[in-house]
Amino acid sequence: MLRDRTVAFICLLLTGLIWSTPITFFDTEFEGVDNDRMEWSCPRPILSPSPDSVDLDVVRAELAETSDGTVQSEHPQCRLLNGTQLVLGLFSLAGAIWKGRLWWQSTADARAEKKFARLQASTSGKPKGMLN
Repeated sequence: MLRDRTVAFICLLLTGLIWSTPITFFDTEFEGVDNDRMEWSCPRPILSPSPDSVDLDVVRAELAETSDGTVQSEHPQCRLLNGTQLVLGLFSLAGAIWKGRLWWQSTADARAEKKFARLQASTSGKPKGMLN
């Protein structure tokens, strides 16, 4: 069984990973687009939550102009994928906040006892100041 703080940390780690990692592998086929000559990419979801849409006619024209090498372009589905990644990151962040709050509440008594013990240990029991 995982502790609440461990789950909260894992959820925070997943949130950062989801929001900062762009999707780079695509296996979709488009008519008139040779995937062997294409280098599809997507921007980072946190930096570009709603990227510009990609016109496949422009991509086809670039492919026709260059006979050798590869053509780099954003994938037409990036707009939907980045939004999906942002929503997944929000769910993960909500889970981290929820589990972190549960952990904070469950350890409140232990923190209060430590604080009370620290306050009591620092006094000598003798009056100080003007009471001498």
